[in-house]
Amino acid sequence: MPHISDAPENSDKIVHLLVYSIFTGLWFCYFYALKQKKDNFSTSLIKSCSLAFVYGIVVEILQESLTTSRSGDFKDLIANSVGIFVGILFIFLAKTQFRRLKSKF
Repeated sequence: MPHISDAPENSDKIVHLLVYSIFTGLWFCYFYALKQKKDNFSTSLIKSCSLAFVYGIVVEILQESLTTSRSGDFKDLIANSVGIFVGILFIFLAKTQFRRLKSKF
């Protein structure tokens, strides 16, 4: 894709970081507020982070093994992991709001 070559090198890593922080937050919301009343904060956080991390690994493996136009990249996994960490930070910053939200369900 010629228009992508105009982008700065490794700029896609920022996209990975943002997407995985949002992805982690959305899964956390699902597990903590909507999925099960018994899931506590820590359990929901572990589930959401694990799911995001495993999903990232699976996507990179599938890109490498099943496609010819895409390739798996270890740097993408690092960016995904940093994104998950950023998601965790935001979740902890909003911990009070999440608990308030859960009490309404």
